[in-house]
Amino acid sequence: MKRALIVLTEAYADWELSYVAAELSMSHSFKIDTVSLGETTVTSIGQIKTIVDYTIDQITEPYDALIIIGGNSWPTIENEQLIQLIKTSLNEGIIVGAICGAVDFLARNHLLTGFKHTGNDLNTWTTDEKFKQYTNSIDFINEDSVIDQNLVTANGSSSVDFAFNVILALGLIDNKEAEKNKYFYKSGFVAYKLKYGEIG
Repeated sequence: MKRALIVLTEAYADWELSYVAAELSMSHSFKIDTVSLGETTVTSIGQIKTIVDYTIDQITEPYDALIIIGGNSWPTIENEQLIQLIKTSLNEGIIVGAICGAVDFLARNHLLTGFKHTGNDLNTWTTDEKFKQYTNSIDFINEDSVIDQNLVTANGSSSVDFAFNVILALGLIDNKEAEKNKYFYKSGFVAYKLKYGEIG
């Protein structure tokens, strides 16, 4: 079975985790391991306490996907181990997914270079001194979620698109099925039935 690492920080965004974790689990192809930047327990924005499987310094075994969930702590996070984990993953062709504040972290640390991408606020990235390492605004795509090579990015409102783009990038579904699933979760059961017929 393949292995997905999901990075959770203190005050992580519950909703950004829910769809992607559920879809990975229901694929029956991936074991999910949660990873923190040092804490043994992290608490979500919705006050859900999560006991993580590993801290980042304990990651030694191979993995097949690295998914980084957004949240309220990202503006102050600086973590060299995470930077190196992301760099290694991107360089080795491992699927990396980042959403919301996690994409800000990539932008702040020159990790989006060479990839088309999206995120929360291009204006901040190009005007705030904290983002001086972000140099490829030409590659910013004004869409909710973007797949390019082995990187999936999304803004904070787009947990559904993010989840199914990650699943698509991992080769677990095709593009047609991904779009149908996005429509189901974003438009609702009634609209889906009208457009596609019965589920399954």
